[in-house]
Amino acid sequence: MKRYKNCITALAAVVLLATGCADTYVEEYVPEAPVIESFAPQSALSGEDTPIVITGRHLHAVTSASIGGREVRILERVSNTQLSIVATRDARTGAIELVNAVGRTASDAALTINYPVPEIRTEELPGQVDMFGELTLKGRYMAVIRKVIVTPEGAEEGREAEILSQDAAEVVVRVPYVETSTARITLGYDEGDEEVVSPLDEAPQIGIVRLEPALAKPTFDRLIVGRITTLMGTNLDQITAVEVSGVKANIASQSATELRFTVPMVEGFEEGDANTASLKIDYFDDFESATLCETIPATVLAFKIWEGITTFCQNFACLRLESFFSPETGVIYHNSRWSTEVDPVSYAKSGAVCSKANIPSVTEEEYDSVNPYFFFNGNTGSVGATNYCTLQLNSPAGSNGQLKNFSFENKSGSAYRLLPGNGYGTPALTFRYLDPAAPNEQALADKVRNLDFLSIDETTFPIDLEQKTVAGVNLKTPTASTNSSVWAPGIFTPGVESLATPVDAVLLVLYYNYKGMTDDALANVKRIGFVHIVSADYRPLNGAAPALSGVTYNVYWQKEDYKY
Repeated sequence: MKRYKNCITALAAVVLLATGCADTYVEEYVPEAPVIESFAPQSALSGEDTPIVITGRHLHAVTSASIGGREVRILERVSNTQLSIVATRDARTGAIELVNAVGRTASDAALTINYPVPEIRTEELPGQVDMFGELTLKGRYMAVIRKVIVTPEGAEEGREAEILSQDAAEVVVRVPYVETSTARITLGYDEGDEEVVSPLDEAPQIGIVRLEPALAKPTFDRLIVGRITTLMGTNLDQITAVEVSGVKANIASQSATELRFTVPMVEGFEEGDANTASLKIDYFDDFESATLCETIPATVLAFKIWEGITTFCQNFACLRLESFFSPETGVIYHNSRWSTEVDPVSYAKSGAVCSKANIPSVTEEEYDSVNPYFFFNGNTGSVGATNYCTLQLNSPAGSNGQLKNFSFENKSGSAYRLLPGNGYGTPALTFRYLDPAAPNEQALADKVRNLDFLSIDETTFPIDLEQKTVAGVNLKTPTASTNSSVWAPGIFTPGVESLATPVDAVLLVLYYNYKGMTDDALANVKRIGFVHIVSADYRPLNGAAPALSGVTYNVYWQKEDYKY
């Protein structure tokens, strides 16, 4: 080491009495490559993560270590003269090599890696295990296992099971698909750089419980395109797909005893009830299938059906930003698609698309370029001295202060709002709750619940401009928004979370042309439809507005404009 003389002088005006120099000596550190003098132990069992203690010099700055050319983990930099590393499962017989910023060094002696043969304690094997369930294998040297292979009885090759956890005493795997009710368990493990698989003829046997779906006789005798249809039975959670004439259906919900799917549109289907289809299920990760019906009648109704729709309210903390639904396209739109696909006209005009609520100020071409859509939001306010905290169904053009509450990312701040300031959306809609206390409205709501109509048009649901009614329902004061205090009275307690809460409310929806809600608003109705609100996750934000909520509903929508 070099030694330097350091003269420390006193600062003038501070320590005038302290003059002269004091001699101190500082050692300069000269970096060097690590040096290995010895290590212990001299051997390790593969898979046991054995600590290896290395003695030498310049060890405190070691950045990486390897055994037999395979990188291993540094356990502890004890001091400049001692370091401990781990002989992991990847280590191979060979020299220990250490690296720091200056260089690298290798031990003169080799560390020997021994490869034990894993042993399953067959007496602790379960008699049988569910296919796709978890299986625990206990025994010796289990940490060395690379693969667990499950081979059907009578087969020469099996499938690899997913390893869920592993240590020296046991390995837990997820059982893969197995064609038979018994199978053999073999193990893949390392012997040096070779992978060895234990002999199949010596492999232990285990029973496989194949929870094959069993369906009750369908309660339906016809499929209706767009309608949610229910299958009942046992082990239905094993079903991975429902296909109608080869077209995969959207599975709305699924349990062991019930599966609900939406009947898809199939190429070649025509409007009416003269269509036929096949109905098939795939199960066991699509390895097996069964045909439920070779031929079943299928109907395409003269209106659009969208069932099992779920959209979410406005707060970014909800972590679900699918807030907008169009009854015209049947698409649930993520908030990030609002500016490009949902309402590019409003986005381009910064929300200046209405002269006032539900009265558009854009051209007819601009207005018709945007599909009708609506959304739910959490709302707080007061009427007189009464405060409220409700879910609200909204028209995009009904309020100039709602869209700014929606974010296109899960982040707060005006930079992430759909509209940074106040502004309307383009399409004008209104809503009318069908009140069960009024007999004619209750009857209409039941028709919607039971899908007891063949079309939505001016004949089935006539508009009377003089009486201001639709299908006999008074519409003198349709609203651009409606609260859950109206369509779900007494169901939700403000500030109290209530998940999967049944609602069963039916609302008539009016969609207007580019003239919107002028004095003779019903003359401007372009199409009508119905929203059947099935349930809601009522989730308040900090005990206030339910801005974290999700709402599930069905929509039935007119295909063609009213012909007056």
